[in-house]
Amino acid sequence: MNDEDLSFDELAESQDSAEHGHEGRGRRRGGHRGEPRRRRGGFFRAVLPVLLVIAVLAGLGVGGYQGYRWVTSNISVEQEAAEFEGPGSGEALVEVGEGDTGSDIAETLVDEGVIKTSAPFVTLFSSTKEAAKIEPGVYRLKQEMTSADALTMLMDPENLAGHRVIVPEGLRLTQIWDLLAEETGIPVEDFEAAAKDYTSYGIPENEAKSLEGYLWPGRYDILEDQSAEDVIAMMWGRMEEQLTAREIPEDEWHTTLTYASLAEMEVRNAEDYGKVVRTIHNRLEGTGEAKGSPMKLQFDSTVHYVTGKSASVGTTDEERATKSPYNTYLHEGLPPGPISAPGSAALDAAAAPPEGDWLYFVSVNTDTGETEFAATWAEHEENVAEWQAWAADKE
Repeated sequence: MNDEDLSFDELAESQDSAEHGHEGRGRRRGGHRGEPRRRRGGFFRAVLPVLLVIAVLAGLGVGGYQGYRWVTSNISVEQEAAEFEGPGSGEALVEVGEGDTGSDIAETLVDEGVIKTSAPFVTLFSSTKEAAKIEPGVYRLKQEMTSADALTMLMDPENLAGHRVIVPEGLRLTQIWDLLAEETGIPVEDFEAAAKDYTSYGIPENEAKSLEGYLWPGRYDILEDQSAEDVIAMMWGRMEEQLTAREIPEDEWHTTLTYASLAEMEVRNAEDYGKVVRTIHNRLEGTGEAKGSPMKLQFDSTVHYVTGKSASVGTTDEERATKSPYNTYLHEGLPPGPISAPGSAALDAAAAPPEGDWLYFVSVNTDTGETEFAATWAEHEENVAEWQAWAADKE
């Protein structure tokens, strides 16, 4: 007779005897009487719950229900609750990133001590249509909340912490400082002072000796206690991520950002960015009818950068004569550095411009931003005539 032949009552009785140092009514699994007692009782005690569960499963359909009742009434299985009782207390700052899924958010909430386990939150998130509309940002929640309460707070933009600032593509540093100061209350002077030692943020030293063009445009949630240095570090951190993701070598960052910023400011439509970058390369290399002789860029956008005017207006002869290393009407080659904060499309264009032999371009419809590119001066003159006809019709 072996252990498998015992009834549940006999198993329990045998275990009870082992715990009290007896031999269990003679039913020993082998060995000699002088063996250590832990070998008779300890091992059996450890595996008893497993044996009982196996026995219950094996007996389903033939008295299994009675066995299940015996196990549940004689074995206490304490299961830890998957949720905090709520409603929570204290404070927890939780960041929801761009593109975060319900599982991503749940993991963050668990890490921050807001909810106990992720499963209930993920289930609730999946069954709540409005949950997909949760905006990226930093939210002010509580510690030890229920999943339902946490989700409700995340769906309410009123719980966003700090100041939400959206920095558009194509802004100069002076414009970015004004925008940040207005939205956060941090003085412009603080940003200007914090920007002077730009290499302290990890930005490589550059010809322009500036972090112009190195701050990533986009949406930011800036907390009340963050300083100008904190904001700059955050914005540069995102730009560094973008440069690294595109596998742009560090020694090419400055030049790439310069190309991207010029494209961002010269044309309106993103599909033209790559053509602008290729045109810059062609002019600097003297491609096509330039016959190997580099051409000045002669970009109005660089004159606007010098004069501080909006890129939406033209330039005068006097402005184009302004002495500045950024004035590409006067100087050959690229300007010393970026002239604005380029966005994703412009950066993509600068990193991998399309092939083409363009040397010229002109906007033929300033309402739509439609731009025509040409490889020869003759073609360019035709495009200019098209623009002039369009402008005449607008008068």
